[in-house]
Amino acid sequence: MSSSSTPIDRRTALGLVGGAGALVALTACGGGNGGSSTSTTASSVVKAGTAVVPEGMPQLEAEVRDLHLRLVAAPATAEIVAGTPTDVLSFGAEVIDGDPASVTPSGSYLGPTLHVRTGQRVQVIFENQLSQETIVHWHGLTVPQEQDGQPLEAVGPGETYEYDFTVVNEPGTYWYHPHPHHLTGEQVYRGLAGLLIVHGDEPETTLPHGARDLGFVLQDRTIGADGQLVYVASNHDVMAGFVGETLVTNGVAGLATSVERAPYRLRFLNGANSRTQILTLSTGEPLQVVATDGGLLPEVANVPGLVLTPAQRSDLWIDFSSYEPGQQIDLLTAGTFVEVPGMMGGGGKGNGGMGRGGIGGGAALTLNPKVAMSFVVADGPAEPGEVPQGLAGQVTIEPSEAVNTDTPRVFELMTRQASHWINGMQWEGRTAAEWETVAFGTTEIWEFVNLSPMAHPMHLHGKAFRVVDRSWVNASGEESWAQISSGIVETGTRDTVLVWPGQRVRIAVSFDTYRGYFLYHCHILEHEDGGMMRNFLIT
Repeated sequence: MSSSSTPIDRRTALGLVGGAGALVALTACGGGNGGSSTSTTASSVVKAGTAVVPEGMPQLEAEVRDLHLRLVAAPATAEIVAGTPTDVLSFGAEVIDGDPASVTPSGSYLGPTLHVRTGQRVQVIFENQLSQETIVHWHGLTVPQEQDGQPLEAVGPGETYEYDFTVVNEPGTYWYHPHPHHLTGEQVYRGLAGLLIVHGDEPETTLPHGARDLGFVLQDRTIGADGQLVYVASNHDVMAGFVGETLVTNGVAGLATSVERAPYRLRFLNGANSRTQILTLSTGEPLQVVATDGGLLPEVANVPGLVLTPAQRSDLWIDFSSYEPGQQIDLLTAGTFVEVPGMMGGGGKGNGGMGRGGIGGGAALTLNPKVAMSFVVADGPAEPGEVPQGLAGQVTIEPSEAVNTDTPRVFELMTRQASHWINGMQWEGRTAAEWETVAFGTTEIWEFVNLSPMAHPMHLHGKAFRVVDRSWVNASGEESWAQISSGIVETGTRDTVLVWPGQRVRIAVSFDTYRGYFLYHCHILEHEDGGMMRNFLIT
């Protein structure tokens, strides 16, 4: 929106101090040279392989008052692997005015966690201290077009962008990340991402809160012999999507988190560029899902393993009270990355949780779970709890009220010319075709048809939606889908939906909040950067 005439330098961006207004950024992860920060805490000096005590959700002020933030994107240095300094990009934030607890450190290269309230006015001055253009998208938040952080709003080095919006979303787990065209994948991969928690009225008597309410970001990285991040080493990485060799949680490889012998609410974001993940516990216990992208579920969903595509979030209820002090419980993830076999077709191969699972000709996936992080049970008395069966989540979108129930809008997902397309089209800037124009105040049925040999997690800006049903247009992915379908949780609302090869997925969307242009795209970031992104226009 506006250009800054006095850009700050890197040291200032990483090390501003000043009581409650300190810029929360990467400061003490073993190799940062950005100065000190009063925000350094036990969780912000994480070392890989060390069992740390996380902070949990902060105690926010009783009064909901306006929040004014300063958010900076700048270079930094981090230890992703213990003892190895790695150059990264990182968000830093400070509270200019409002509740000081609205910004809490992530403890790594990830941006600090931002805490906002339903009904709250939020103003953000974003400063770009990168050498590339960038912009911030509030993933999952329903905001006006000009507040959405779209590619055409990207600002250049040394420039600023000013946000001013009111939070209308229900309480839940969201996140923020850059969204410049052609650059989103690399900027997210190099560190520009952070959790955003919307707080509000939730049943605190039945769900753990405070110190027993924790957030985790699941990613993957490839670190070269020189300690630096490796990104997109071949055309295949662009075509298929980039997958790192090392699993990283909250910016740390081998993260171990200390937990008390009690129930926890654990919020998980799949922040990877391309890897769809199946989460399980090393104990073999089923997972109790209490929330997804759009907030709380109507009832707890019990799954043997939880499937999260890139950009999806799910909150789990896990009770550690039955474990002995010192016991370690691992969170395992099997990477189900479905790729174009041999670039453009043929038989695919899966090489386990650290690689890619192909589906050529409908072949089965090879799943080999690896440890993403560990929970280490602390000393203390056991405080068992009962998993809450009735939650406050409501799904108010009614497919039967759609204006096009019998004639859904069809979006065909295709792969050709070593690229990915939507109805034969790609990104064209701020324009929308007639078949992408919808009327304000209506509910519609949209139908994603995947004619590509790759899975595509499709994301809509501006509104969570209801998944109505799935069917098959061809049998290319049926066998592999059967391996993971028990871990798909869609009883609530989502803003990102997994569309498997050969599948038809119908969703119901209500366009009832803001008019304007909004994006829809594949959230495999290399696909998005390659053009698998379009606008829909709400008139």
